Amino acid sequence: MKISFLDFNEDGIPDYVGVLEAVPTDAEDAWYPEEPRILFAAAGDGTKGYRLDFQDINLIRTRAEGGVFGDPYEPLTAEGKSFTTHAYGGSAWRWSEDYTYTYMEGVWRLTASEAIYGYGGYITSYSRDDWESGTGIRKERSSEFSDMEKNWESGEDWDSAAYDLEYEIPLDEPVTLEQAGKRWWLASDRVTDWAVESVTCAAGAELAEEKIKRPDEAYLEYCDEDYVLYSFSEADSGFYYLAMYRWADRALSVVAREEAAIDYPEIYKRRIYYTTDIAEAVSYKTWQDGAEQTAEEEDTVGVRLNRIALDGTGKETVFEYRYPEEAQEIRETRIPYLSLIYEISGDQIVAEVYIGNEPHPFYRMKTDGSGAKKIGQVPGEQE
Repeated sequence: MKISFLDFNEDGIPDYVGVLEAVPTDAEDAWYPEEPRILFAAAGDGTKGYRLDFQDINLIRTRAEGGVFGDPYEPLTAEGKSFTTHAYGGSAWRWSEDYTYTYMEGVWRLTASEAIYGYGGYITSYSRDDWESGTGIRKERSSEFSDMEKNWESGEDWDSAAYDLEYEIPLDEPVTLEQAGKRWWLASDRVTDWAVESVTCAAGAELAEEKIKRPDEAYLEYCDEDYVLYSFSEADSGFYYLAMYRWADRALSVVAREEAAIDYPEIYKRRIYYTTDIAEAVSYKTWQDGAEQTAEEEDTVGVRLNRIALDGTGKETVFEYRYPEEAQEIRETRIPYLSLIYEISGDQIVAEVYIGNEPHPFYRMKTDGSGAKKIGQVPGEQE
């Protein structure tokens, strides 16, 4: 057990926050433990007794969740009414994350966070959220080695090198510690009971029950205190489906069907958002035996952000990006790999269009897609 002292309820009596973990029983368990670490806080009563204030099994990474680097856990720090969790991991590409929780009017809330990702000591992605100011800061540099080498060769200190893009995003109200734990992307790994009490399909997404993947059979892409989202494909038809599992009544619903893979689903203010590729027939110029020919094939020409209601109705296109020149009659070069990554916060969406080795444009818009405007790209515009 590892503990830090503080006085979170400000009664002048020492309290503490700590992390409890199972003791490995053999050498194999020491390297690959499956048991979660338990984060908890206890309030002193002034008579050498303590009252458990909370416990959570989601917010502290296990020894196995740090990647090649090893155990990601770093000791908690505490001051006043707040404590901060720390983790560090990866291999050549490394990440770190720090989350601060503060005791506010009898409730623990997430009040600040900082996350860093990069190659060795070179940061390619930085984010910091401060719920006291209601603002999130995002900084991005290109992660392509050719772009990183330009900064390395310049002789600049890696940390001081300019970012390609910096922007702010408004934050929603701070979540409670319990909500933060259930929204943590690894929380579903701690679940041991995935019982399903009922199965339904939205109109247009009908599928025989025996072909519907259960949560414990799928890669879970989103979870919060109410729902889990994941996608799966059906081999016979070739369609892709989006499924939603509801904790309260263990109800499983198939809410959407698409012809292309469904990626990055999440729920924001009672709407489900997810991305899909736009696939169309593309004619490519080819050469065979010295002669020019034309070959037609289906290829991804763009990406789309969709949203639906929780019952699968009211599908809308929020944002769409088509690769430049995709409409030319015969293409001489292949369309690069396309993907759409987005963040929703404060009733705004910031979307990054990943375009192979080309610059990745970023767009800001309202949650219904209105007011979409390019805010920059990574790497940045050439002067």
